Amino acid sequence: MQQDTVSTFRKNLNDLQEVMTNAKRMPLSNTMCIVDRERIMSIAGALEAELPAAFAECESIVKNQISIITEANERAEQTKQNATMRANQFVSDAQNQAQQMVAQAQQQAAEMMQKTQQQANQMMREAQEQAARMVSDAENRARQLVSEQEITARANMEAEDLRQSTQEEIEKLYTDVYQHIDEMLMQLDRNISEKLTDIRMTRQQIDQSMGLR
Repeated sequence: MQQDTVSTFRKNLNDLQEVMTNAKRMPLSNTMCIVDRERIMSIAGALEAELPAAFAECESIVKNQISIITEANERAEQTKQNATMRANQFVSDAQNQAQQMVAQAQQQAAEMMQKTQQQANQMMREAQEQAARMVSDAENRARQLVSEQEITARANMEAEDLRQSTQEEIEKLYTDVYQHIDEMLMQLDRNISEKLTDIRMTRQQIDQSMGLR
């Protein structure tokens, strides 16, 4: 009904404008014109009667628009708060995950280092024991050959050859041990590098998430 009032108010304004536009000018005057007095009074009365209702309708429209804007602002603020909470939760989860990955990497590195050290020590002990046995066997063999007078010269030669071959075996054994230790350390280095790469990627994700806030 209020919309009809506004429409009627606008129609009466248009009618008034039309009457004034179509009015005949008075002779010898550019500003004065002849109009239908009753028509003008009728339109003016209608406008006066409809003016309060038209103002009320406009005020209602303005209030409705203000209410819509207020509600939209409240929803926007709530959405912003929710997004901030989700972003903070994401960053917290990412930080916790990164800390867990660091702890796991450190623990695995320590375990691998301990295992590598134990294996290296065991191999060194075995190599030393084998070298000692080889030296002892060589010395026993040399003494046995030297004790026989008729083959003294031959015994000396065989003893020297045996000592030389024993030394070569010992050097080869140590070389194998060090090579095995080096391979285990290389594997440990690769594993640690992979963990560090995962940690860097997690940190980059955290930095990107912080940049979007």
